[in-house]
Amino acid sequence: MTRPLPFAFPLPPEDIRRRRAAILASLLALDEGFCRIPVISLRTATLEEMLRLYDGRFFSGFLRASFGTLRVTLSSRLTSAAGKFVYARSASKRLENAEIRMSSDFLFRLSEGPFSLNGLSVATPQEAFLVVFEHELCHALETALYGSTGHSARFLTLACGLFGHTDVHHALPTRRAEAAEAGLTVGSRVCFSYEGQALAGILSYVGKTATVMVPSPRGPYRDRSGQRYAKYRVPLPLLQKAE
Repeated sequence: MTRPLPFAFPLPPEDIRRRRAAILASLLALDEGFCRIPVISLRTATLEEMLRLYDGRFFSGFLRASFGTLRVTLSSRLTSAAGKFVYARSASKRLENAEIRMSSDFLFRLSEGPFSLNGLSVATPQEAFLVVFEHELCHALETALYGSTGHSARFLTLACGLFGHTDVHHALPTRRAEAAEAGLTVGSRVCFSYEGQALAGILSYVGKTATVMVPSPRGPYRDRSGQRYAKYRVPLPLLQKAE
């Protein structure tokens, strides 16, 4: 790094593992729902404590001092990303409305590991959750230090020196990957039952639910050839690949 940082950096690998393990133990003792595999619930107080512990143990309180308020929330709408850091700037260029959004969709679907993410291999959903959180913390840190963030060499230097991350990608199971294992991919012909009627159409989107475009003479959607469609949102377990 080209400037001294206001906290210990870089950290020895064993020190990183010890600090992460201590934080995980504190969170597991705090929240019974977070102890289960798969995780069944996660309290707001647990998220707040997670941020407080990381900021204290890894950043010496730098993030709280930089942002004033930095929120951590669970989002069920994050289905392709496991976490996301967002913020705004005031008219005076001050950072505000900073928030780390963590995907409950990923967390509550994970069972036994190992899981590969950010260059690390971890054994449990809880550890995977912390490593995702560490990645988003690095985005917050880089923004506080330099005014912007991305997945540059500078970001990876921070992530590696603080948390031992050597990559910026994860191999956690996405909804789209799970659907693909069942032969359901965007563009596939699928069938499903709706109000007692068997319908067939084209799979156009996969998330928490699937979007299926079903040919319909009076449908409000039309493709380039003039074919009209009605759109249905269907839970993935109710879909079958059409023969």
